[in-house]
Amino acid sequence: GRDSVVESFACINNAVGDVEIGDHTRIGLHNTIIGPVTIGSHVTLAQGINVTALNHNFGNSEKRIDDQGVSTNPVIIGDDIWIGANAVILPGVTIGNHAVVAAGAVVTKDVPAHSLVAGVPAKIIKEI
Repeated sequence: GRDSVVESFACINNAVGDVEIGDHTRIGLHNTIIGPVTIGSHVTLAQGINVTALNHNFGNSEKRIDDQGVSTNPVIIGDDIWIGANAVILPGVTIGNHAVVAAGAVVTKDVPAHSLVAGVPAKIIKEI
């Protein structure tokens, strides 16, 4: 997007799905983003964040895990969002507009707009 920044040592991986980044968005140091992921405008991702829409299949105990392939479930990060350092956003999550994800949070389910989530797994702490 226009006036967006991807800082040093970030990995934007679109091998299994597109990664779209909106305007005025900052992808911080050492972030890893594995598509398919859509990131809105005016989003700030601090350092060390992992956003992944990819998961390895492992259900067949007769096959090696690396022979079972992968699955994807898109991640959508809305507009006007701040995600704190070392947070993890897992496949299938949607983060609503004007939300905050605390540092170190592991987000396993959708985050409503105008909310702050924290913890492992992330839970709503308050409305913004």
